[in-house]
Amino acid sequence: MPTLQETYNTCLFHSTTALSRTLTRMAEEQFGPLGLTPTMGFILITARAAPGILISDLALVHQLDVSTISRALDKLVAAQFALREGAHKNIRVFVTPKGERKEAEAQAAWNKLQQAYTLILSEPEARKLAGEVTAALIPLRTATTRSKDQRS
Repeated sequence: MPTLQETYNTCLFHSTTALSRTLTRMAEEQFGPLGLTPTMGFILITARAAPGILISDLALVHQLDVSTISRALDKLVAAQFALREGAHKNIRVFVTPKGERKEAEAQAAWNKLQQAYTLILSEPEARKLAGEVTAALIPLRTATTRSKDQRS
């Protein structure tokens, strides 16, 4: 007879939530000393790579809600790391010179995060796991979006 933990570990929700909490703690250890959340760091990295990216495109890239991106961007703008240009659904994001220095630190934090988990899992295993999670995410997200649209 399986233990309670073994029973829950066969649940995709339970397992991925536990994985997410662990990876979030690891990411916060790297980005926290910079005064950034992981989301803020990734926004800076992406906005530097794609100057003028739309907030909606940042949300797609990072698989987050526009409101989550907007809240993190509020903090980046307040810290003078980023600028918003435009209005409504056409808001573009740019990194300031001060933000460029912080982006370099965020890039280093991301590299350290990847090193930390690949030392534990190995690089091939981490890539395989990321691919499998992404492959599962696509149909699940599509199904939940379709279901939400039908309720509206």
